[in-house]
Amino acid sequence: MPKKKKSEGPEYILHIVPAFVEREQKYKTQFTLETTKLFASFRYDISVKEQREKNRVRYKILGLKPPELSLPAAGRAQFTRTYDDMRGKYDVEIEGLDGRVNTFSVRIAPTRIQLLKAPAGGFVDVVVAKVPSTTL
Repeated sequence: MPKKKKSEGPEYILHIVPAFVEREQKYKTQFTLETTKLFASFRYDISVKEQREKNRVRYKILGLKPPELSLPAAGRAQFTRTYDDMRGKYDVEIEGLDGRVNTFSVRIAPTRIQLLKAPAGGFVDVVVAKVPSTTL
């Protein structure tokens, strides 16, 4: 009989942040998916197949890939995408390597992100920022 995989908490964290881009003088929405695991040698990139249609964003995790710059650095593996035209309610779906899917509902305004629905005990945790960032 195959052993069940122990649930050890989430494997990924999805940060959704409103960000003000000073050089363009407009707000954008930044999604950053990162592993909860820290890597000692490199900050890997997460390879993701991305789909966006109307009020739905879908990320399928394909695996990890080495960083473009191979300078040694410790940290979490990441995938970041920035959108400049998101307003309203969105469903965000993340599919893991094993086919599991977590779906979240968020409401996006230029300066605020609100988490409406999240699965309990999923492999992805969502963190939404209450205030805009100016880091882009």
